Amino acid sequence: MHPFKAIGLKLISALLFAAMSALVRKLGDVAPVGQMVFFRSAFAILPVLVIYAIRGELSSAVRTGRPLGQLGRGTLSVAGMFTNFSALTRLPLADATAISFASPLITVALAAVVLKERVRIYRWSAVLIGFAGVIIMLIPHFDFSRYAAAGATVTAAAGSLFALTSAVCNAGTVIQTRRLTQTETTSSIVFYFSLICAIAGALTLPFCSR
Repeated sequence: MHPFKAIGLKLISALLFAAMSALVRKLGDVAPVGQMVFFRSAFAILPVLVIYAIRGELSSAVRTGRPLGQLGRGTLSVAGMFTNFSALTRLPLADATAISFASPLITVALAAVVLKERVRIYRWSAVLIGFAGVIIMLIPHFDFSRYAAAGATVTAAAGSLFALTSAVCNAGTVIQTRRLTQTETTSSIVFYFSLICAIAGALTLPFCSR
């Protein structure tokens, strides 16, 4: 793929994810998290199937030799999506985004521990500096007196916990994806991710009476 095309697609992807986060934040007052997870995942399945059908890769999208590995990745993705959406409904968008920056830093650490990849000292230094940056960004967020005035201390604390959990789960998802790509196709990983998340969201629908 041409580098400029790849860069353009990446920028579009970042824009769409930012728009999704903003919509989740806006809908958080009127829609349950499980409902948003369901529709976000369910609407992703059809385009995935259409795209891979056009490319003649539909069979590879539904075929998997590691169902437990797909389930493990899907479970991490479900946990990450639920906690991310829960954080977005409880925190200002900027704060939730700032905490999410910890995810790639956690990924580096997990790559060394789980995948046994060699991480040199300069990368560990970058991770430590990155964590320091995240903490600096969050210092105002942990000023609970700001939330106490609005009676939202518990909500903010819960949102912070959800955001941190989401960062860990998303890092775990990246590691599991790396392991699956050794034997699984990209199309099957994308398909089962959307399917498992949609099912998890659907299971919450009977309880979504807020």
